[in-house]
Amino acid sequence: MFKFLRNGSPKTPLPLTAHAETPFRESVPTLTGVRRELIKTAFRDTLRQQGIPSEWVSCEVITVSPTPGEETLQIQLVLTQWQETFLRYGPALEHILLREIDRLDPSTDHAPHQITWRFSPDCGCPFTVMPPPRIWSHAQTASDGVKAEAPDILDRRRTPRPASANDGYQPTQLTKL
Repeated sequence: MFKFLRNGSPKTPLPLTAHAETPFRESVPTLTGVRRELIKTAFRDTLRQQGIPSEWVSCEVITVSPTPGEETLQIQLVLTQWQETFLRYGPALEHILLREIDRLDPSTDHAPHQITWRFSPDCGCPFTVMPPPRIWSHAQTASDGVKAEAPDILDRRRTPRPASANDGYQPTQLTKL
């Protein structure tokens, strides 16, 4: 009457199927794997839309665990051929890439993704040594070597500023009538 309360295995083993032979996690792609492919697809689309040759930069997606149980995806953009323009427009390219990822997967928050840049050892960078330390000093400008200071907005001058030759302004003298 209460056969369902008996402990033990059934007398006849269940037949094995193809699904039972392979573990579940191997037969179904992981969520992280799907996100990696999504990021790589978005990267290829971004390069194509911006007219950047795919030989110049590649993308690697790495899983990073800052704390146990938490996963963040790190997107490494690898510069494989030296293009100084990437350094100038790198933040814009990152913004477009994240926007493309959001377009392809709007239901997921992609804010925790980290984007890093890496330079391939054989990218052909012409800068192999650091410049002298004085180049990083803010005391000199690259054009004339003189420190350029902005005027203080609270400066109350007693004498008018001299007119520059470029603005065409000529001060006039007021006379009493």
